[in-house]
Amino acid sequence: MERSSIIGQPSRVGTEGARPPMHIFFATDGSASARFAQAQILAMPWRSPVHVTVMTAVYVPPPPFTSFVASAQQAFDAALVTLRREAEVRAEEVLAKARYALEPSVASVATRMHSGSPGATIVEMSRACRVDLVAIGSRGLGPYKGYLLGSVSDHVANHARCSVLLAKTSPKRTGRYLLALDDSRYAVAVLRWLRELDLSKGAWIHLVKVFRSMGDFPDPEGSEWACACGRPPPAMFAPWGDAPEVLEAMCEEGLDTKVGRVTVEVRFGQEVPAILASVRKFDPELLVIGAKGHYATAASPLGSVARRLIDHTPCSVLIVRPSGKEFPGPISR
Repeated sequence: MERSSIIGQPSRVGTEGARPPMHIFFATDGSASARFAQAQILAMPWRSPVHVTVMTAVYVPPPPFTSFVASAQQAFDAALVTLRREAEVRAEEVLAKARYALEPSVASVATRMHSGSPGATIVEMSRACRVDLVAIGSRGLGPYKGYLLGSVSDHVANHARCSVLLAKTSPKRTGRYLLALDDSRYAVAVLRWLRELDLSKGAWIHLVKVFRSMGDFPDPEGSEWACACGRPPPAMFAPWGDAPEVLEAMCEEGLDTKVGRVTVEVRFGQEVPAILASVRKFDPELLVIGAKGHYATAASPLGSVARRLIDHTPCSVLIVRPSGKEFPGPISR
């Protein structure tokens, strides 16, 4: 089963070099967590235009049942048909409510209903729609209450090819974003992802880098502080000078000139406890991390640091997973 409706297709007409629409794939089941994701979409300072595809999956797994009595089997089959119809009606209501809430604030909204296991269906359809971001609640309506992440959001975070926004709470609308960076290419992608946001209205970007020991900490006096852009890097970025790609990305994006406020924090120790301590101290609207870090293996969909952070951080998390020629597949180091 597949149903879709499109209202106001996004326009790409304009001058040459015009920015293409931001395409967000909002996966919802109508749960409180999904409403957090919807509210986060509306709260983020996206650069226009923004196109949203809202999708819900109808999944009614048949319970095990076997009977040699024909009438019993017929009654069971009829009950399953009724359950599926009821699920479709609820799904239509969920899509209608989401469309009604989003339409006034974005360029266009499309709705889709698909049958199948929610996690796999969300990943498959987000790939088919070539979206830039999947937004999903960290817990759904399923029975997996014992997990730190719901089974659906866990599957999407691991297998989506694009960036993923995991909404854990209602947006605070404080404009405070904590970026946990290392010297990996994914950290560069995190910085460049900021292009999708209009950060000129009082946003506060807090950059955190964790060194495992004092021996890993670079000596600013003995480092070469120059990058390809030819612009001297701001003094606040001195501790990052051992990562030329990250330094160049910072200069290219002009964080110190485009954002209302930028602060840099250096911590020592293990990455996860240190970053979580920074989250508790800074209390961000969103924790932004790369899908993999400097110590990740190519075979892992998510690096171990990202995996543990999304499980344990109390705020919503944006997992940046870059695409394009620069990142054709798993990155080897």
